[in-house]
Amino acid sequence: MEMMWNNGEDESHPVKPIDVEEKARKWMQLNSKRYGDKRKLGFVEKQKEDMPPEHIRKIIEICHQKDGLQYTFSHVGQLTGMYRYKYRLMRQIGMCKDLKHLIYYRFNTGPVGKGPGCARQFEGRHSQGVAKTVTKQRVESHFDLELRAAVMHDVIDAMPEGIKQNKSRTILQHLSESWHCWKANIPWKVPCLPVPIENMILRYVKSKADWWTNVAHYNRERIRKGATVDKTICRKNLGRLTRLWLKAEQERQHNYFKDGPYITPEEAVAMYTTTVRWLETRKFSPIPFPPLSYKHDTKLLILALERLKESYSVAVRLNQLQREELGLIEQAYDNPHEALSRIKRHLLTQRSFKDVGIEFMDLYNYLIPVYEIEPLEKITDAYLDQYLWYEGDKRHLFPNWIKSADSEPPPLLVYKWCQGINNLQGIWDTSDGQCVVMLQTKFEKLFEKIDLTMLNRLLRLILDHNIADYITAKTMSCYRTRI
Repeated sequence: MEMMWNNGEDESHPVKPIDVEEKARKWMQLNSKRYGDKRKLGFVEKQKEDMPPEHIRKIIEICHQKDGLQYTFSHVGQLTGMYRYKYRLMRQIGMCKDLKHLIYYRFNTGPVGKGPGCARQFEGRHSQGVAKTVTKQRVESHFDLELRAAVMHDVIDAMPEGIKQNKSRTILQHLSESWHCWKANIPWKVPCLPVPIENMILRYVKSKADWWTNVAHYNRERIRKGATVDKTICRKNLGRLTRLWLKAEQERQHNYFKDGPYITPEEAVAMYTTTVRWLETRKFSPIPFPPLSYKHDTKLLILALERLKESYSVAVRLNQLQREELGLIEQAYDNPHEALSRIKRHLLTQRSFKDVGIEFMDLYNYLIPVYEIEPLEKITDAYLDQYLWYEGDKRHLFPNWIKSADSEPPPLLVYKWCQGINNLQGIWDTSDGQCVVMLQTKFEKLFEKIDLTMLNRLLRLILDHNIADYITAKTMSCYRTRI
């Protein structure tokens, strides 16, 4: 059998001609995928370009200098654009730094120079200061520990040998308890405690209290002067000043019960008689209790509720007490008659009140007390405030010479005041060396020194006795705070 071969291929399968254009197209497509601009979501990702010739010349020039390698590795991102591929090249960068260290170590002679980043990498940082055992954040606790250790040293020295070990922990507990009692303004007394040890503990509390108070006033002075103070210190300082204010307030009340009342009977009779005669000359009729069918009830209630709601216009987050108050305000808007009957019932019968919460708003130059009152009592007080001001103004309780008043705006008041001074006879005469002096005073201690019985009697000359009793009882509310 004879078979025919043609270059090893069967004649039944003819050879296809090579399509050069197709191969060129595939080659271009492959290279464009490898080296062309890549597109993602319509944006073109630029590929790494060749290094500009001016950068190459810069490298060649600097490589002849001492820190050429340092410049190259420090500016490698700018020179090569590797910041576009930094996650791929982290290992190469580490290897380059190792290579730099090797080159400097092998070819540099003498100490490493002051070039950028060279000396520190070989010799490390040289600390010029002495290590401190107490950092700035731990000064207070360090002082406390030192003070406790000193007191414990004195206590152990004063105790017999046999009971030193098992009593030291108990005495430390008494130390902490006595300090907490001082901060809370609670009397501290442990029965059957030896007098010398008790005196040592009290001496410890006195020393720590002086330091604690001095630090609070020192930090407040720094805050007031605008020094850079950490936010935590500001918050702690506000808590300390709140505690000191509460301690001072409790001490004031205690002193009043011990030394008061500060008004003698003769002074009280003179004040009462003067008030009676003044009201008679004004032909003043006392403000009655708001009747059940008072025609301005709804208007005064709406004014009071709007005044209370103003504080919530910019509030973003509300606590539980504020949400409860806002709900009661909306309920009073929806059902004013029920709210008014509840308010008048409270004015007639309520004589014991919940504690008043107090927090201080820190404006850094000074503190503003913010009182938290139970929502139902707050609505009652807001209505009473509107009612008393309206009735007092209608009865001309305040004479014309009490300024400022709603009858004239402040600019008109200032104009009339200046005109009245200018019209006085001889007001600008300085021939004998005289001068005009304006004296301004403030009754700061009036509320603290007032006797509540005397206050109630004076209020009964102006108000109904039920309202006077309500106001007097409200004055004796207790304070509470969150620190």
